[in-house]
Amino acid sequence: MSGYILVVTGGMFSGKSEKLIDKCMKFKEYGKKKVKVYKPSCDDRFSDDEVVSRMGYRFPATNIPEKITNEVMHRILLETEDIDIVGFDEAQFYSKNIMKLVSELAYRGKYVIIAGLNMDYRGKEFGYIGGILAMADEIIRLHSFCAVCGSDKGTHSQRLINGKPAGLDEPIILLGDSESYEPRCRKCFVPPEKVSNEREVQLSS
Repeated sequence: MSGYILVVTGGMFSGKSEKLIDKCMKFKEYGKKKVKVYKPSCDDRFSDDEVVSRMGYRFPATNIPEKITNEVMHRILLETEDIDIVGFDEAQFYSKNIMKLVSELAYRGKYVIIAGLNMDYRGKEFGYIGGILAMADEIIRLHSFCAVCGSDKGTHSQRLINGKPAGLDEPIILLGDSESYEPRCRKCFVPPEKVSNEREVQLSS
């Protein structure tokens, strides 16, 4: 196989992990390919050794550190020498070397599938997903259903605190599910800077 980079991206609850699992299962079952998937060690919400979708689909996965050092890259390159398909879930959590690693895997003839959030809770580029998108041969953009208006064009991940949109003073990375986030379309998304500005006005009045 020639090298290829496929990126599956979108907001939370859009089915990114499900699409990654679906592609890997089909390559393994019907394409007769050897598949190996990696996931960040920080993401243990659903399983320690599997990528799990909210629909219940599962695929075995190996945990790796979010900080991809040269040693981690070397180990992955060795582990995937005889692998055809290499997958990475939650790519937004990885350090900058994820771009170098993906590029090297594709150069070595691997079909690389990367699933990751398009934006963080502020509506800004999340981690190095932008660089990965720039080098992709193919991009699948997924949408969720907006929790406010029901539109099928949910693109943003709205972080909630006590049921209300979070402000700018929150950490960029906060692992959570429906208790902390909800999908929203561009119209219904409330930027955190707007929340913070409203709070400042309330405090000064």
